[in-house]
Amino acid sequence: MEEKNIPQSGFELQHIVLTNSSFHRIDNVSFDPNVENNLNINTGVNVDGDTVSVLLQVSIDQQFEGQSQVKIDVAMIGEFKLVGKTPLAENLENFGRVNGAAIIFPYIREHISSLSIKAGIPPIVLPIVNFQNSFSQQKK
Repeated sequence: MEEKNIPQSGFELQHIVLTNSSFHRIDNVSFDPNVENNLNINTGVNVDGDTVSVLLQVSIDQQFEGQSQVKIDVAMIGEFKLVGKTPLAENLENFGRVNGAAIIFPYIREHISSLSIKAGIPPIVLPIVNFQNSFSQQKK
């Protein structure tokens, strides 16, 4: 098998850690497919030299017929280090809000899905999020 050079991003992921995980459900959760998942995502970025710390917070309030049935709050922090040359180094905060958040988000998606299964309810699978579009809309 031929080895190929994989282009490097210029950033190294130091770690991703879970900083908060809160789950609450009512006793009689509806299994109706028409439940509504209200999703809220917040991103915080701290730049210290060549290190970018990204806090990603995700909250879900699953409702059925106006009643809150499941509430989940999860936060994770990812730490990235600039290790090479990259155009993204020109604005490290933008890197954190877009790329850093996009890297952390699948870990939160998996955590929330696992929590819901362990709680005996249908898996809550978060939608794919385009952090570039979200960031662009926030800037406007």
